[in-house]
Amino acid sequence: MKRETLSVLVLEPNALQCDLIKLALIRHRMNPIICDQTANLRQQLVQHLPDVLLIDTYLPGQNGLDLIGELHSEVLLNRTKVFFVSSLAFPEIVQKAAKMGASGFLVKPLNPDMLVTRIQKCFNKTMEFAL
Repeated sequence: MKRETLSVLVLEPNALQCDLIKLALIRHRMNPIICDQTANLRQQLVQHLPDVLLIDTYLPGQNGLDLIGELHSEVLLNRTKVFFVSSLAFPEIVQKAAKMGASGFLVKPLNPDMLVTRIQKCFNKTMEFAL
């Protein structure tokens, strides 16, 4: 059975950026799930089985790229597409994300509507604009 609403698990340490992302996802009829700490990510992945994981490359106390590598080896991302966000888009970081199978890489300051567009394209969804 196909879900009508995409679920997006968001692990973003910046509270303001997280709120902007959440509002954009809701406005475009997606279901945001906010993960407030890196330590809770595994539990959230198992509990919610999100369609998308949006994760910053630099998290408090951990590198987001390394964390995704661990989650892949633990088989926790089988059906979840990963989108990275980062304030530092050095070519080696973007290339590493691509080699890890990332579905997207967006540079901060993040345009939340651009994020939604990229997610929709990844799932071949048509854009819907909610006023």
